[in-house]
Amino acid sequence: MKASNNPRYWPHPGWGVERLYYWSHALWERGFRRAALFLKYLNVVIFRAYIDPSAKIGVRLDLPHGAFGVVIGPDVTIGDDAVLLHNVTIGHAKPGPVTIGHRLCAGTGAIILGPITIGNDVTVGANATVVSDVPDGALVVGPKATVLSPSSEYPRPT
Repeated sequence: MKASNNPRYWPHPGWGVERLYYWSHALWERGFRRAALFLKYLNVVIFRAYIDPSAKIGVRLDLPHGAFGVVIGPDVTIGDDAVLLHNVTIGHAKPGPVTIGHRLCAGTGAIILGPITIGNDVTVGANATVVSDVPDGALVVGPKATVLSPSSEYPRPT
């Protein structure tokens, strides 16, 4: 497996929630919809994580807190090296795609509702509710999702 470009990524064998998602997505893409849905519900029962098999998630998805309460709906595309803490919700409030770039880091309880486009290297703080587009390299904080750009005077957390 190629090393991650995300400094927050903790290398692990990719078992559990991530593995069941990738298996269900592969079955979904090959037309075995019932088997894919069975694995999705197995993920819900065992790990309490709802990840739709039609969602497209890049390699090295990391759910470090066991993915408890993570919800990723259909029509969601997430790039490589995403790190999602527990209780993160990604989906759409209105019809339309949710597109997220590479190296997303979403804090505990973050909510991302689309249709929306989020750039690469974005950090979404804990309990932030994101409902508008976010540029590359931004830090998004607060319940009403204030976007702090990389050129902002506020220091980025390390």
